Amino acid sequence: MKKFIIVLLLASMSLMAADGAKLYKQRCSLCHGENAQKSPLEGVAAIAGMDATVLALTIRAYRDQDNRVGAYTMHKTSQLMKDSTSGLTRDMIVAIAKYISGLK
Repeated sequence: MKKFIIVLLLASMSLMAADGAKLYKQRCSLCHGENAQKSPLEGVAAIAGMDATVLALTIRAYRDQDNRVGAYTMHKTSQLMKDSTSGLTRDMIVAIAKYISGLK
């Protein structure tokens, strides 16, 4: 039974990584580049290899921007980032963040 659980856990981790790659390519690669090494705007650092926790918090912050406030606590308001991240679940955000953090 333990072996079965371990196999399922490993399989789910690899599926999450695959989903992160797929989601990144669908939602992020146009601006951040195939390997997240492209700077989307002047003065904005490339995101490849960044800490997964920081990335996840940043993605969530962009997703949760409040239109009434005009600026989110962590970031300037970005309609493009809000549109790109809308509809992402917690698990999707974690998968994308882990994928990006593994890129060099």
